[in-house]
Amino acid sequence: MRMAAPRLYAALGIVAFFLAQRSPAQQPPTVQTAPVNQPSQAGPTGSVTGTVIAQDTQKPIRFAQVQLQNVASVTGASGGRNFGGLGGGTARTEADGTFIATNLAPGDYYVTASALGYIAERSLLQAAVNNGSDPAQLLAGLPVVHVDADSSSNVTVTLQRGGTLAGRVVWEDGSAAAGVTVNATSATQQSTQLPAPLSGLQLGGFGQLTMTDDRGNFRISSLPSGDYLLQAVIQSRPQFGGQFAGRGPQTVSTLHVYAPGVFRKSAAKSYSVRVGDERTDVRLTIDLHSLRTVSGHVTSSNASQNVASGRVSVTDASDSSLVLQGSIDPDGNFIIRYVPPGNYTLAISGASTQAGGGFRGRGGDSSSSTPAITFQPFSQPIVVTDADLSGFAATLAPVQTH
Repeated sequence: MRMAAPRLYAALGIVAFFLAQRSPAQQPPTVQTAPVNQPSQAGPTGSVTGTVIAQDTQKPIRFAQVQLQNVASVTGASGGRNFGGLGGGTARTEADGTFIATNLAPGDYYVTASALGYIAERSLLQAAVNNGSDPAQLLAGLPVVHVDADSSSNVTVTLQRGGTLAGRVVWEDGSAAAGVTVNATSATQQSTQLPAPLSGLQLGGFGQLTMTDDRGNFRISSLPSGDYLLQAVIQSRPQFGGQFAGRGPQTVSTLHVYAPGVFRKSAAKSYSVRVGDERTDVRLTIDLHSLRTVSGHVTSSNASQNVASGRVSVTDASDSSLVLQGSIDPDGNFIIRYVPPGNYTLAISGASTQAGGGFRGRGGDSSSSTPAITFQPFSQPIVVTDADLSGFAATLAPVQTH
């Protein structure tokens, strides 16, 4: 028996050694939970209880997200130490629409909430700013609750049900366009970046975009009252890896197709929706067969140099919102797909003898020992008709260095 114990301890030691030497991938996963409602400073804290209700039904909203943000961190009264940070806490409503946020440092807090189908505070503020409202007045209209140490405050947050635009996206043959991104943008207002101090608010919410299902159906909710353009977004190819995923010319076009089925924003139809409305009559047809390809080759005016990279774009002459892009490959070739017939300006910028993505073309040097030669910008009008435009040739002049 005296001999067995040392052997047992030795065996256990060997097992412990091998367990300790296991790679991280072999170790059992460690689950870490993110703390919520952490105090923004040390010392006594308080709490906030409240209810989130729907304005139209006056019923509680279950599982809404609630955010509390310290007023001083937004307005800059904290001396900039917490500006733009949350400086508060988060919570979620229960089945009865109530919530509790704990461990809050004493002070004043903006209280906002968000739930699917209801207008997010950010959307309301964005719409108001786009219409020219004073940011200071908007900030003053947000719900504020005061928190004292070792006590609880109460607040009620009301959410307004938004409008909904829904419909179907199909290809030109009538089949469902599944997995296509659809978004809603204002038809009458240009989006203005939220100015300070509104930009310091961390506001939750739901974006005004969605993806079509297997039948091509889509539904965008939580919209403020207004007029909207509906657009489908088509990528010419997935953007994975470096600048060049292969040897040939790479296209990077993003095509926007506006309801009912046009490629120029100026020709798009607008759809009006009001708070609580639900429109289901949107039909958007994507006619890819009507689109063309623009391709060509780029060379240098200096025969000893070769253009091995750069950006190529075609911009519609009548609607500058229609821009499609491509890139120059290491052999000087480019291709741009999904170009609707029309008059365009073809522009080349950022051209260089340095091949992108580590590739080396004919005469293009990707080594760090050889300085890259850049080329002057180039532009030329082109006309795209009912056939592909191929064989376009562009000669670029090198940038003169002194």
